[in-house]
Amino acid sequence: MIFSGLFKKKEDRAILATPTTWLFNSLTGGATSSGISVNQTSALKFSALYACVRLLSESVASLPLHTYQRTENGKERLREHPISRMMAASPNKQMSSYSFREVLMGHVLTWGNAYAEIVRDSQGMAIELLPITPDRVRVDVDSEGTIRYIIDEQITLERDQVFHLAGLGFDGVIGYSPVKLAANCIGLGLAAEQFGATFFSNGARLGGILQHPAKLSQEAADRLRESWSNTYGSSNNVGKTAILEEGMSYAQLGIPPDDAQFLQTREFQVKEIARWYGIPPHLVGSMDAATFGNIEHQQIEYVTHTLRPWLVRWEQELQRKVYMDDNIFPQFIVDGLLRGDTKTRYDSYKTARESGWLSVNEIRELENLNPIDGGDQYIQPLNMGTVGETEEIDARSLLIPLLEDALFRAKRLQENAERNALRRKGDYYGEWRIAWMENDLPPLVAEIITPAIEAIAPNVADFDSLALMTAEKWIKTDDTVEVFAQKVIGGIDE
Repeated sequence: MIFSGLFKKKEDRAILATPTTWLFNSLTGGATSSGISVNQTSALKFSALYACVRLLSESVASLPLHTYQRTENGKERLREHPISRMMAASPNKQMSSYSFREVLMGHVLTWGNAYAEIVRDSQGMAIELLPITPDRVRVDVDSEGTIRYIIDEQITLERDQVFHLAGLGFDGVIGYSPVKLAANCIGLGLAAEQFGATFFSNGARLGGILQHPAKLSQEAADRLRESWSNTYGSSNNVGKTAILEEGMSYAQLGIPPDDAQFLQTREFQVKEIARWYGIPPHLVGSMDAATFGNIEHQQIEYVTHTLRPWLVRWEQELQRKVYMDDNIFPQFIVDGLLRGDTKTRYDSYKTARESGWLSVNEIRELENLNPIDGGDQYIQPLNMGTVGETEEIDARSLLIPLLEDALFRAKRLQENAERNALRRKGDYYGEWRIAWMENDLPPLVAEIITPAIEAIAPNVADFDSLALMTAEKWIKTDDTVEVFAQKVIGGIDE
């Protein structure tokens, strides 16, 4: 078998006096090059790592999780499916769906694995998911490849009884702990924080040497050191003037923090942790490389390259062990995270609507709006069609742009004439305008729109009367050009 011997574990016994290496490291954290012990708990004290874990956990927890059933035409959402209700509301009695997903993401982002016991009813349907902290779980794979989960070295659960969310790992079963892999990086960040805290607790001054011309006893030297530290050693004593007696002198040791690149080190460690988790630095507070023009693209990259792999892990593990039905599957909805600014979003909707692959109600659903009557219809551009299709269309509708242009030019003629008359007529403008609109303006508008009327209705007997009647209506209406043109087309009976 391919698994033969691969997962066998050597028997080792330990007592409190001589704990095994894995037990010691899990409790205290493994040693790092910086001298700081790092484990899953201490690592979260590093603000950059906490920010990465919080961001990814909250992102996954806050996304809508829907349940779908495969159909002949695609898929159909199942709102009343029992598991769908459980995952959307409360996977167990103690947690909401948000809390459950946030907890498991926190586990997998620090330990590399997240576990939850699957509680089933008598029919085998999952009814609860109970999180188990990873430090209580040992995964056992025998020579036949059978996976079992040992809880507290006392309880054994079979593979189908545990929801196991695993990060990157090379055996296909257990994920590597990001905290352990990045221990040196995290330790350096914690060491920099510790150095800064110590530096400021010492009055923002590095250590130095007090020189005395005489030879001091050990007791005198200890008393002098304590007196100096109490008087000048804290941040509250910064700026105090030191008085040196008996010929003593003070010499400062060490290098200035700027020369040690203290601030640059702290900033670089933030980017390092963001790199470990694949998160754009601006999302964890490092704005050096962020600009107004690239932040939106970095957000999209975060969704597609960082968040999406975690969502796929969730969906596939839920499909395998919770839903257990090839025709029913879960899916996270990430559209909200990919939405651009209002103008960009509306322009894309306009293109999709006019191209015929989104209906009004589908667009309204994306904007979290209720559907409207008649909003499920799709439209097709009049200058496009399926090859070989001979469906007849109303040729008059093709001439709408011609009529709209004529109406627009007529309206502009009216506005310009009234603007000039307002300057010339003064107090007589109102009286002039009434007479002008009743007598002079209709023939002018009719002359402009007559060519469009002739093109739209070539079989009408009296073009002049139709054009004049249309002009009079246009002068008095409050409709837009587009709406009025549609009414004209619909009102002409050939």
